[in-house]
Amino acid sequence: MTFKVALSFEDGVTRFINCGPTETVADASYKARINIPLDCRDGACGTCKSLCESGTFDGGDYIDDALTDDEADAGYCLPCQMVPQSDLVVQIPTTSDVAKTAAAAHPATVTSVERLAEGAFALTVELDDRAALAFLPGQYVNIAVPGTDQTRSYSFSTGADANHLSFLIKYAAGGAMSEYLAQHCAVGDRLELTGPMGSFFLRESERPLLLLAGGTGLAPVLSILETLAAAGTSGRPIHLIYGTSLDTDVVYTDLLDEYTTRMPGMTWDLVVSDPDTVHPNSGYVTGLITPEHLHDGTADIYLCGPPPMVEAVRGHLDAEGLQVTHFYYEKFTPATTPATTETAATESPTEMADTATASPEATATETTETNTVAEPEPAAVEGGDVVVVPDEGESSPAATVPPAASTAAASRTSHVARPAGVTTLISRRPGDPLAAIEARPDGYTAPAPGLFPAATTAEPPAGIAARPDGYVTPAPGLFPAASGAPAEPPAAIGARPDGYTPPPVTLPPGATTTTPTPFSETVTSGPGVVSGEIHPAISHSDAQFDARMALELGAVELTMGKLDRAQLDEFRMLAESANQYVDGDRFLDPAQFTAANAQFHEFLFRCTGNDALLQAYRMLEVTQVMNSVLPDARWVSEDIVPEHLEIVEAFESADRDAARYLIRRHTAHAKATMRTAMDRQVVGAAS
Repeated sequence: MTFKVALSFEDGVTRFINCGPTETVADASYKARINIPLDCRDGACGTCKSLCESGTFDGGDYIDDALTDDEADAGYCLPCQMVPQSDLVVQIPTTSDVAKTAAAAHPATVTSVERLAEGAFALTVELDDRAALAFLPGQYVNIAVPGTDQTRSYSFSTGADANHLSFLIKYAAGGAMSEYLAQHCAVGDRLELTGPMGSFFLRESERPLLLLAGGTGLAPVLSILETLAAAGTSGRPIHLIYGTSLDTDVVYTDLLDEYTTRMPGMTWDLVVSDPDTVHPNSGYVTGLITPEHLHDGTADIYLCGPPPMVEAVRGHLDAEGLQVTHFYYEKFTPATTPATTETAATESPTEMADTATASPEATATETTETNTVAEPEPAAVEGGDVVVVPDEGESSPAATVPPAASTAAASRTSHVARPAGVTTLISRRPGDPLAAIEARPDGYTAPAPGLFPAATTAEPPAGIAARPDGYVTPAPGLFPAASGAPAEPPAAIGARPDGYTPPPVTLPPGATTTTPTPFSETVTSGPGVVSGEIHPAISHSDAQFDARMALELGAVELTMGKLDRAQLDEFRMLAESANQYVDGDRFLDPAQFTAANAQFHEFLFRCTGNDALLQAYRMLEVTQVMNSVLPDARWVSEDIVPEHLEIVEAFESADRDAARYLIRRHTAHAKATMRTAMDRQVVGAAS
């Protein structure tokens, strides 16, 4: 039996919760994510003192200092002690906003604004309280546009530990933020950032990395690279493919080169979709993806681009039969109203106007602003080709994008260089002569994004390694055997018994003899942005458990040291609530444990104020399977109960390393519990 408890707040809002016959109102409230005032939870402080308007209850144990006899006679109660005996109406002495957790606002001052190219700005700010904002490399914030009621969303282009924070922003004529940066922004301006936002971020892993970025979609990739470099990453294989529409859109090539010196395992390629590009690679990002970049499917892929680019990459991997274990993407949808008329629209963190970076990333007129490439024009997809149809009056011609696999991979050579002393936009069309590649002086250190000072002296040109005469770059995926290498002798075929006749095999049209591994996709969305991750199904791989752990480790980074006393008390209460349904290595009530355990594990995500992270966690296949399988389970790892409390203790002592270790260990024990429950379920279904 459960009772319904109405929590009536001072601002007129009433929230209803269900409370069990042995459960306190406070515990039921926190399980329902309603943070009523609470401190000691022992009936000693009186912080939670409330008035019960109707219903009967057991008042529990408390001291007079917390609740006097006269107050109890008048109907006052302590929700941390009271257990309902009927439905209740309780007046809570605070407003309803205590039940809400939202992303925090962070005031900041502009320290630098620079136009890097025709279509890109670098904005750098200093926060009033840098320690108050923790973010994961790849995430974004919403920035209020001064003088308007509008906000725009931009991914960080600096590392998670940077003192000054930078953003790579796409310029779109007429856009609210674009025109502010182009005409009004000055050092000293005040801005307000809200966040962090998004579920696209670098997961903890030692696996090889393949990073794919289009236009100013390079921003979150730069944040990822800086975080890796600052952590001392060295031998880990990292490859970046960076694509733009035009040569004049190319930015930060010197910074990318610098990362290859800071991280010896890193390489990168540039591709420009304009066929008249002076760079060696003309085409799309997919044309430069080779099997070696995927490391037999073990590489983690991070892709930031417009929807056509994301779908083109996915289609390319499928068409080539290239399966991956961990694939993370973020794609951005266009703003649908002009900047002059839209009301408080939030544009995507990496809005793609330089969309010609993968098969369907055809050249598009830049009509919206954000921090990665601009929006693709409406496209008709037919047979793998994308026909881009510009709106009336646009200057960009319609373009038919060929399948990306036809583009041969080639190594990069020269990049556009900014002449000494020039800090404003360089206007150059494809085909115009390029400045020479500049070598760096001894001891040169590349500055962080958005902090490029004007050059004072020209640097001598660096020599470029020459290829042998007659060298031809092989097409992606076509790796001929080494010249002169002996052919491998065929393996002997085992003899069949006399009279053996192989059975006939008949395949239906289009059928194959191999069954692809099923995959599970998690998708979250917000205003102007769609993020997702793809992993093998839980029935075929443990990758889902790793994905769940990676999200939890991210939540640790965002919340460690930032929880107040009430939140820590709630965290402990949720751990104890789940633990009461376990005795040693067996479930006392697996269904109740599953519900309480879900609340415990979701707690940190709720504390981030980032709904996308919470949804990404909930939507993982492993989380959904856990909620469906565990209610019928019998065995549980006996380490689960103590680990719940140890994780809470790690947060109470602000011990990040302990929390990370415990979550990894807890994942291993959760995996064992889940696999056992799933195996028993399969056996039960077969019997």
